[in-house]
Amino acid sequence: MGSKKAATKKGKDQLALTPEETSELEMIFDRLAVQAPEGESFEGYLKTLCNSLSQRPVLAAVLVEKLSRSPNPTGFRTFQALEAILEASPHRRSAKQAAFRFSQKGFSSAPDQSASKTVVLIRDEQRKAVAHLFQIQGAMWIVSALVPEPSTGSYSLVTAFLEDDFSAFNVRVAESSGQKRYKEYLQMLAAHSHRRPTEIPLRHAARLFFEMLDLWTGKGSYAHLERGRDIFARYHQPDAKPHVYELMAQIEHPEQFWAQVDVDSLIEGLDLSWLSFAKEELAPWREKLKNLDDAILVVPRDVLTQRSLALVRGAGDALCAGPKRLLYQRFFEEYAMTFELQGDAQNARRAWIIACDLAAGEPAGKNPAVSHMVIYSMKSFWPEDFPETAEPEERERRTESGIILP
Repeated sequence: MGSKKAATKKGKDQLALTPEETSELEMIFDRLAVQAPEGESFEGYLKTLCNSLSQRPVLAAVLVEKLSRSPNPTGFRTFQALEAILEASPHRRSAKQAAFRFSQKGFSSAPDQSASKTVVLIRDEQRKAVAHLFQIQGAMWIVSALVPEPSTGSYSLVTAFLEDDFSAFNVRVAESSGQKRYKEYLQMLAAHSHRRPTEIPLRHAARLFFEMLDLWTGKGSYAHLERGRDIFARYHQPDAKPHVYELMAQIEHPEQFWAQVDVDSLIEGLDLSWLSFAKEELAPWREKLKNLDDAILVVPRDVLTQRSLALVRGAGDALCAGPKRLLYQRFFEEYAMTFELQGDAQNARRAWIIACDLAAGEPAGKNPAVSHMVIYSMKSFWPEDFPETAEPEERERRTESGIILP
């Protein structure tokens, strides 16, 4: 009863957050803490944040209130982006109070000047390069970019993606008339995806292009590939970190947060074929697992489960190494970025924990995504080892990470 009454009081009590919202607020603060106010990614992040909070004015009001108590350029720009949400809600007073606090530290809006600048920004935007990332089943990292060509006054439309288990690297370059045709092209690609396109910096699109070129097993050259290489080379920054490191604060000791990683929910809809382990690599580990089940001595089920888990983790350590481990890391870094930019904070956090663990050099087998993929790959090659049962509670052995062992 006390909590219900508190929710109806006026004033600060009206801005109480749920535990989930409090956790989300902390993640937003972590993201803003590492954001440069003039950073290339900031405008895109603010747009995503506004979309995420557009129907949650209470969370927006608490965020703005906290930002205004420690004013800085990043916080002020965030306040400006969220101000319209608060003005259209019952929390207009919070917006006015925040504006006053910012003004006391020298941060204030200039309506007349910004209005005149808006026209210039829109005009400049028409000649600006733009890039998007698609996540589509059967293809890896579909990158699309519209790049202005100063010499001709037109645009180059570049699309690149991997398919057929890394054996085919498809690059197509075409001339485009401009933004309108590009938007139509994005809509056509989006029709094949269950997730909307993610706008990314062109330098990150260039990174993905050259990473796919390295992953491509076919090797060779053709005209469109070389044209794409020339275009993306203008924007490639090989020493820069992936874009997700600008969006999310790196997690120290990620293994401490495995309880937050629901692998089944995270991977729903993801194309895991790119992470599968080879049959010949898995065969020795499968035999070891079968030998456990076929042992003559009767072993308590909990002991058998622990031994099976140790074998699965051992397989993960042995097989997810070198370039394969880097592929896993980049795979989850890209999904962390995609989820973050599309406002799915929960899955962004899950993917980011996995990626940070892989980047930190921790034993791969203990990573729940890697262990899951060991079982996933075995099941794809030897489904008879994983019989469906009407009473899974008696046959399956589930670890604390949620992995079902054979």
